[in-house]
Amino acid sequence: MHMAKRLKLITYNIDGLPETLDLADLPWPLKPLAWIYKLIKGTTIITINDNIGKQENIERIASYLESSDADIIAVQEDFNFHDTMLSKLGNTYSCGTYLGGFDLSKIFSNTEWLTYFPLPRFKCDGLNIFTKNGKMSFSNETIVSWIKSCGYFRHANDALTHKGFRFYQVTVDNETTIDVYIIHMDANFYTAEIVEAPKDLKARKSQLKQLVNHIVNNGSNNPTIILGDTNCYNQYAWDVDNLKENLIDPINAIENLTIEEVIPDNFTDCDRIYIINNKSTKSSIRVKNCHFDKSMNDFSDHIPLITEIEVD
Repeated sequence: MHMAKRLKLITYNIDGLPETLDLADLPWPLKPLAWIYKLIKGTTIITINDNIGKQENIERIASYLESSDADIIAVQEDFNFHDTMLSKLGNTYSCGTYLGGFDLSKIFSNTEWLTYFPLPRFKCDGLNIFTKNGKMSFSNETIVSWIKSCGYFRHANDALTHKGFRFYQVTVDNETTIDVYIIHMDANFYTAEIVEAPKDLKARKSQLKQLVNHIVNNGSNNPTIILGDTNCYNQYAWDVDNLKENLIDPINAIENLTIEEVIPDNFTDCDRIYIINNKSTKSSIRVKNCHFDKSMNDFSDHIPLITEIEVD
């Protein structure tokens, strides 16, 4: 008799940006920028993450995830402290491809930016998956950058990296396969002058459409999980409308597909999980519970979102 499988999922933006960058590490064509910055500021060091004690925080996060007994862990902003994550998780979990962190000396090593963007970008997306060894495996890893982003020097600097989404097919106990999408969408800083940050909102609209197109064109009949940092907040009507118009409605409009947003009570955060089931197949996902773990409030600018599901 085929038994339903109970799985624990965690999505967590671990805030893995380094505390500082030293412009002295820039390659020679950009060295004058370091000299100019030093003349103005008296230093070549710039602060990019004011969450001090980053190394210690990531160590705490990695220990927490190791002890969580989660089956699938999806992370965002896994940049400069990946080795710390692996030192705790590497024996228990298999990890997807690590693309690197913020390294100024290698800013020109990536030529893919020429396709969409006229400035050098860090060749990293900060996304990754950890799946529990012995119980599950993943295949068909696909790494996709957003076609449209907003902000290089401003608007949360999204275009500095290859933010986007990743796709994995995860097989449980060598018999049940689910499709998993890990996402990190365009961020913004709301201000009194630009309440809706329209350029960022336009980028997020494009990103949702790109994600849905991939899901549809992928043509898989497996149950699907979307999880990650949407940078969409329920207190802003334009974000809620965007998710409905460009993710939920288009998926529900497809024959046999239904999408369910998995959210705890009093939800206000931007970390989200969606479940897509295909009524034409026998396998499906049922959500059992979902909550944020506020005990991890001091170690990142996000807290882990934990969901338990049954798959049959």
